[in-house]
Amino acid sequence: MANTSEYCFADLKVVMLGKNITGIRGAEYDTEQEKEPIYAGGNKPVAMGRGNKKFSASIEVLQSELEAIITSAGGDPTNIPPFDVIVSYVPTAGMPVKTDILVDCEFTSLKKALKQGDKFMPITLPLVLLDIKYNV
Repeated sequence: MANTSEYCFADLKVVMLGKNITGIRGAEYDTEQEKEPIYAGGNKPVAMGRGNKKFSASIEVLQSELEAIITSAGGDPTNIPPFDVIVSYVPTAGMPVKTDILVDCEFTSLKKALKQGDKFMPITLPLVLLDIKYNV
């Protein structure tokens, strides 16, 4: 019988700054590595050169969650010292828990926006970080 379950948003748990983030609306993170084919004899690449890795992330939270972060930071969240973000996928359908750690994160900007008709304020907080540890 095929597995018909997949991880979904309801499975997402994020812990940051010592707090379970219940006002989470989304999380995004990625790893990039510079790669370039290396040419030598002939007209086809003979190897692959690998360069620096780059990590980026962002979280989207409700305004109430942002206000809690601002309060804990004593003001501007971009002044918070580096912290880890723990992202876990905790399924209810018998699949294994998967956890990734975003290492030494810092907020890079804070932008609030609200317009007529909005029912709530989602806020995206971009992060810079030093590493991502997958499936720890």
